[in-house]
Amino acid sequence: MSVIEWHARRASALASAQTEQKPILLDFYNSHSIGCQQMETVTYPNKEVIKFVQNYLTPLRINVNEKLADEHFHHLWTPTVAILNLKGDEIERTVGFMEPEEFLAKMHLGLGKARLDAGEYDTAMIPFISLLETFPTSDDVPEAIYFNGVVMYLETNNPHKLKKTYARLVEDYPDSRWTKRAYPYRLLE
Repeated sequence: MSVIEWHARRASALASAQTEQKPILLDFYNSHSIGCQQMETVTYPNKEVIKFVQNYLTPLRINVNEKLADEHFHHLWTPTVAILNLKGDEIERTVGFMEPEEFLAKMHLGLGKARLDAGEYDTAMIPFISLLETFPTSDDVPEAIYFNGVVMYLETNNPHKLKKTYARLVEDYPDSRWTKRAYPYRLLE
């Protein structure tokens, strides 16, 4: 298959997501938006993007120019892309055009967070680590390190995992907001 096959309704996407156990990729689309047009011509046709979406996500596209009674999501600007868990709750959101590599990094982050949200700690680490290895220059790396540390802590109940995460963030990303959010972990024994 060479294109992403989008669901057009929340209910059908949610049913599919639950059946296939794949979080939802929600795309707010406006055909008049230059950012959406670029996502449509640059990002979504990318072979790696298609493969990732097919393997790990349930795609749902909402045309913001059509008001549908069963769609209750909020957006401020297009393109807006979100990851929803299997219950339809938002886990991750980004606004604006993304090149394929940036999109894939963001999708890895969202997939890891969705698995974390589901309590699937053993599989939540996989997309975080993949993001770190595959997209080492991504702006999402500090957040992936942070949440990978959270997963390791929740899986082992070992606070040293959080302290180690903070040390790594301080060393590699001292000015990141995720380093600042991990700041209390320095006090763990």
